Amino acid sequence: MAKLQDYLSEKYQGLTATEEIERRLLELSSLFEISQQLNQSLDLERILNTVLLIPMGRLLIPRGVIFLKKSDGFRILMAKGLKPALTSFTLPEAELKNCISQSKKPVLQLNDIPSPVLKSFAQDAGLEICIPFISNQQVLGMVLFSKKLNGHNFSPEELNFLSSLANIAATSIQNALQVEEIREINQRLDEKIHQLNTLFDIDRGLSSTLDFNEILRLLGLVLMGQMKVTRYGILLKREKGFKLYQYKGISPSEIGPLEKRLRKISAPNQAVRIESLLDNDIIAQCHQQQLEVCIPMVHQNELLGYIFLGKKAGGETYDSTDLEFLTTLVSQAVISLENARMFQETLEKQRLEEELNVARTIQKKLLPHQLPNIPGYEVSGMNIPSKQVGGDYYDVIPLGSHTVALAIGDVAGKGVPAALLMANLQAALRIVLKFNPSPQQIISQLNNLICENTDRDKFITFFLAILNTREHTLTYVNAGHNYPILVTSTGTIQTLEEGGLILGVVPDYPYQSSTIQLKKGDLLYCYTDGVTEAVNHEGEEFGEELLLRLLNRFHKLPLTQSLEKIWQKIVAYSSGIPQADDVTMLAIKRNG
Repeated sequence: MAKLQDYLSEKYQGLTATEEIERRLLELSSLFEISQQLNQSLDLERILNTVLLIPMGRLLIPRGVIFLKKSDGFRILMAKGLKPALTSFTLPEAELKNCISQSKKPVLQLNDIPSPVLKSFAQDAGLEICIPFISNQQVLGMVLFSKKLNGHNFSPEELNFLSSLANIAATSIQNALQVEEIREINQRLDEKIHQLNTLFDIDRGLSSTLDFNEILRLLGLVLMGQMKVTRYGILLKREKGFKLYQYKGISPSEIGPLEKRLRKISAPNQAVRIESLLDNDIIAQCHQQQLEVCIPMVHQNELLGYIFLGKKAGGETYDSTDLEFLTTLVSQAVISLENARMFQETLEKQRLEEELNVARTIQKKLLPHQLPNIPGYEVSGMNIPSKQVGGDYYDVIPLGSHTVALAIGDVAGKGVPAALLMANLQAALRIVLKFNPSPQQIISQLNNLICENTDRDKFITFFLAILNTREHTLTYVNAGHNYPILVTSTGTIQTLEEGGLILGVVPDYPYQSSTIQLKKGDLLYCYTDGVTEAVNHEGEEFGEELLLRLLNRFHKLPLTQSLEKIWQKIVAYSSGIPQADDVTMLAIKRNG
């Protein structure tokens, strides 16, 4: 202490030695004590309190404020004696840096402040001096004080004390800021770990079910639980737009305009705030319904729908971490929804296949298992459906000792509905044949039955003939069916066209019949349009011309062999291309 007193005596020779030395000793002692207090703490709020309160108490300063650097500029983190309206002031970073670079003084008086923005704030707040916090050549912030209560200006010694205090505090503030940054990083890491654990738990929950609606319900519960929202809506994309499938706190009528408008926007690639949708109408509608966030539901670059979330119950805003979490959560849920959808489609496909197999079995039983033996005639038929079941039909029905009914038809449509109508037609035909031997009257009755019991879009092309094996005559009616082809023993071709409209269009239609004579070697070939409309790789149809050439070529072969060769030609022509229609053939040939 004696040496320090000698040093001070030598430095301040012009002053009253004892008083000045004692004052300087007290000042250094105070700075030393303050330095110890600051260095013992890493709590930023406590450090800033110390930096403000000690000078204000010692120098009787009524107002003080501390600015520290944040991401958006320099913000007030500690203030004493300042009006509340002024505490929200933020100083752009460039303004303070300009102040420091333009002025080399450790303490800036009000008139020395080069920044008009900071100077204006200081005037409004009644602040007179500004002292920056600089550590490692980085500007951390600044402290501003008002005049002393007695109105006196600060003495050089007092300004020197405040500057020294700011220099000491700068290191402590930097250390505290680093600790705060580490704490924030750790907090974010903890939040990430919590979110990952939550996502794992949610994924297990969503993966535990393959029920589409249950997954949507669980997703809604998770959104409410994690984000603390009371309003949300899940809209899924459908052919005509978007449909509200799951919701809470939103009525379908409120969301209606939004469903239509969503078709006109470009989908974001992650969760975004409503303002990012760049559509003023949607933004206005969402705000009207208190919706804050939009999350796209995307699977393999295909938009499946949107999720809209309302405000959080506590009023907090959605930060970037929330949006990232929501994006990941919804991506997981979309995978579960797609798995559920594919599972349901597989189940539905299996169910349909089982039903089709049953229908196919029934249909096979409806078609002739074995054609009757007709003395003096050879008869053969073939039916190959394009799907599990079809709407084509053929039949050969003995009526008496020397009469046989021949029938072939094609029901509009494919699959089970066509097969059911075909079964009804077959049953009706067999009943009507028992009471009426006239093809003309039989067709009229069938037409009226179909008109009465089916819709207008359900109709049948049909050909019915009664063969008299004693007189070798064939009386027929063609109700809009492909013209059967008569190939005579001499090779001439004749088509059987007499009849009228297809069945099921006009009730009480006056059908016409015609009778032809069959000679030995004559062949009658009946077919459905699946034969002539089979297509190749170029989309060209098999056609009637090719069919006639084949009939001319094969008509002297046994009928079964002849039909098989025609079928082989159709298969070779189409080269494995799936055909859109059934193939049915029925042929009869007089041998005796």
